[in-house]
Amino acid sequence: MSTVNVSELIERQKLGGFALLLIVWCFAIVLIDGYDQVAVAFAAPALIHAWQTDAAGFGRVFGVGLLGVLVGSLLLGFSGDRFGRRPTIIYGSVWFGTLTFLCSYASSVEQLTLLRFFAGIGMGGVVPNTVALVSEYAPKARRATWVTLMFSGFSIGAGGGGAVASWLLPRYGWSVLFTVGGAAAVIVALASIVLLPESIRFLIVNGHDSNRIRQIAWRLGATDADEGARYVVDDETNTRSRPSALFQNGLASVTPLLWGLFILNSLALHFLQNWLPILFGMGTLAPARAAQAAMMFPVGGTVGALALSRFVDRYGIRVLLLLAVAGCPITASLGMPMATAWLFAAVFASGVCVIGSQFALYAMSGMVYPTALRSTGVGSAIGIGKLGSVAGSMLGGVLLAMHLPVSMLFINLATVFVFVALLAAWLGGARRGANVASSGQEQGAMK
Repeated sequence: MSTVNVSELIERQKLGGFALLLIVWCFAIVLIDGYDQVAVAFAAPALIHAWQTDAAGFGRVFGVGLLGVLVGSLLLGFSGDRFGRRPTIIYGSVWFGTLTFLCSYASSVEQLTLLRFFAGIGMGGVVPNTVALVSEYAPKARRATWVTLMFSGFSIGAGGGGAVASWLLPRYGWSVLFTVGGAAAVIVALASIVLLPESIRFLIVNGHDSNRIRQIAWRLGATDADEGARYVVDDETNTRSRPSALFQNGLASVTPLLWGLFILNSLALHFLQNWLPILFGMGTLAPARAAQAAMMFPVGGTVGALALSRFVDRYGIRVLLLLAVAGCPITASLGMPMATAWLFAAVFASGVCVIGSQFALYAMSGMVYPTALRSTGVGSAIGIGKLGSVAGSMLGGVLLAMHLPVSMLFINLATVFVFVALLAAWLGGARRGANVASSGQEQGAMK
């Protein structure tokens, strides 16, 4: 009976055929996830008018929706490690698609808030499992690149919500935004039953159906394997899928440091994403110009993430450290008087640093954990990071209530990057220590 080393098959893989279909399909899944997460923000102005309510009530809708995403990231991240990435992605997509569709029939802020919470659970579970799935098929030297290519769909979906809203809202009203997003999620989920593969690493580590393993291995290039071949992965640790394992086997310091980085970077990201148009509008910029300047933030983030992905593959945590060091003065400068062209450039650069760091964190979280813990690890980091998202969304209002000058708001935010840099340096050291300990255990086991 022959033995097929699946780890070697994956390392020899090129970006084509099987891998390209996987990335493109996961790109489509997270694109719809991103669109559905922001659909309520684009529907909010029309809903405020239709329901004769005030804008303050929608702060609760946004916050409760994020809470649902937090719960889903934790619960469905663990589910992905227990039952598989593929079924969790499919069921999670059907779940949030159905609930998003039902949002089109909501008749009050209370109903919408409840629906957004439960929809958020499905949305939060899809992201860690797609990150885990793509990570487990990517060669180590290109893992960050593949994850970034896939996850850029989320940013495009979130940003594209504005284009869809401007086209459909005047013609069909607010409900169409939820109808389109919900129906698209369910359709893609059903098509995923045929098109989306399970992680072969997950199947092998958990001792699943050998026929499924053989079929996927054949698509990866094991065309000469005999029918009774044994399939192995030789670069995995034998860690059980339980939440407590996130703090064992060298991960005791790595996991909380990763959580801290997600919280701090998410805080900065959501502060800038939510408050830039308002803060710029409080200055000398006209509202239309303020919106244009703020739009440079996601543009810079998407461009920066794609451009930096190869460097993340090569240099890992050092890229995050460099982005934090650069992000501190760039963010502080946003509140200073400058020519419009320079402001656009500074906002673009802040997007590169902040959103680029977020993409790098997604990629690195997929690298830190073994197969048995990957969805749980990524899901917990994303879920805990939502605490920063909520804090960042509220921070602008808190600082404005203190009657601070706009320039001081950005200077205060810039201090976050000092802590990001410190945690990134600490995480780099912790990972090296964990790798040394892991190598020592493996050598001891071989003796």
